[in-house]
Amino acid sequence: MSFLTVAILLLLLYFVSLALWRRYKSFKLREELGLVGPPADFITGNIKDMIRWDKENGLENSPYVRLKLTEKYGKVIGFYPGTNLELSTTDLEIASEIMIKQFANFVDRPYSTFNDVFPLNEGLLFIGKNGPHGYGWKDIRSIVSPVFTTGKMKLMYGTIHERIETLLNVIEEKIKEDDCIDVYE
Repeated sequence: MSFLTVAILLLLLYFVSLALWRRYKSFKLREELGLVGPPADFITGNIKDMIRWDKENGLENSPYVRLKLTEKYGKVIGFYPGTNLELSTTDLEIASEIMIKQFANFVDRPYSTFNDVFPLNEGLLFIGKNGPHGYGWKDIRSIVSPVFTTGKMKLMYGTIHERIETLLNVIEEKIKEDDCIDVYE
């Protein structure tokens, strides 16, 4: 064997071992953080479990996989859709801290095709720095937030109250005709 062949083989062996070491370290992160969760496969993480859940329960129920995992493992869990650790919680204090108080620190959320079902795929929480139409969450928030000030909400109260009264009157009329109401009518 020539020197070049040996060097290429050693270089290849180095990069393969480096990739395996990084994968091993990424799967140890959950234990280092003291989190619990379903056991992860070295190659796919927990993707097989998520696919199995989708086959058993249907794609429309895929958002509930995290809820079932938190019921089994506790309020805060870590799982691996691939090699990256994702944290999921049902603790309202932690969710409030992340979604309200420190929202600016959590803007670059990864896109997951397992959540690509309505209504999760259209929520403001899934808009990253660069949204689907070129607007990021910060742009949308700066446009929308002035509408929801206390003064403007008080100004909207009369209009909203009037629309609700109209809706209730229409529903009462429909109930007089038939007990069953088609809301899409």
